Amino acid sequence: MDKYKKLLVDTWNAIKETNDKDYRYGVDPAGYRKEAHIPYIPDYNPMHVMNLYYPDHYQVEDGLLPVIIYIHGGGYLYGVVDDSERYLGYLASQGFAVMAMNYRLLPYNDMQGIIQDIYASLHWLAAYGPKRGFDLTRVCVNGDSAGGHLTELVTCISMQEELQKIYGVEALPYTIRATALSCPTSEMDQLYLVGGPETESGQGTCKAYMEMFLGEQGAAAPWAKYMSLSEVITKQPLPPLLIIGAESESVHAHTEFLIQTLKKEGQDYETMIWKDEDGLHLQHVFNISHWEWLESIETNQRMLKFFREHVK
Repeated sequence: MDKYKKLLVDTWNAIKETNDKDYRYGVDPAGYRKEAHIPYIPDYNPMHVMNLYYPDHYQVEDGLLPVIIYIHGGGYLYGVVDDSERYLGYLASQGFAVMAMNYRLLPYNDMQGIIQDIYASLHWLAAYGPKRGFDLTRVCVNGDSAGGHLTELVTCISMQEELQKIYGVEALPYTIRATALSCPTSEMDQLYLVGGPETESGQGTCKAYMEMFLGEQGAAAPWAKYMSLSEVITKQPLPPLLIIGAESESVHAHTEFLIQTLKKEGQDYETMIWKDEDGLHLQHVFNISHWEWLESIETNQRMLKFFREHVK
């Protein structure tokens, strides 16, 4: 393995270790139940499973629920749906049916494969969701960090037949009504996560990311010019979009770049960007990692209000 790919893998392994230690200090929400590790592709691959979350005591006979689909982050190299269980349980406790999926990660996958995995889970939801209480006329999608990027990329693909052909996916039989992105990445050729752009490690790991995204086809991959959000967001109106962030969190430059892209294309969007002096817990994806923090509750309630407004 190239030394910079190894550096990325080692970095995310270290982040996993830190997050695992932090997990013990979290708080379990009340008021939800789940169905865990349902295969959306029947190949016995643990990265092809999903979890479903509901309000506690909910029964399908009570009527279909508005839907939140969640795409987890983790730098495209780390994470499974269970890592965000407390956050997802909290969302379900607020009256939503929630679906979240695993997907195969780098370096054992490429960007096309990630998108195909996510789309397979979305098509599973189309086939079986309504029988489990998911109202597919009221679908919202949210994601954090890398998952924020994937949320909006998936949404753009759902709206553009050309992108569906490029990524080798079938059109969704339902419409994404609104999206929310928490501390999203946006530009795949600017992932300087191990050192800045002026450093050798920053340049090396950024290049390593691009190589993994493109996979065996390299620069000839059909999706090579259609990965960054600036490459896929057009003037075609997007579903209502809420961008969540904090001024000093680690990838805020990506959030700012995304906002400039949206302005350039004339897209409407809303923001909830925390200033440093406005909270104590404004680290990267704070509202996902600790749903119980005061800043997180305020943020997530704003997101849920945004979703409710757009699925009436």
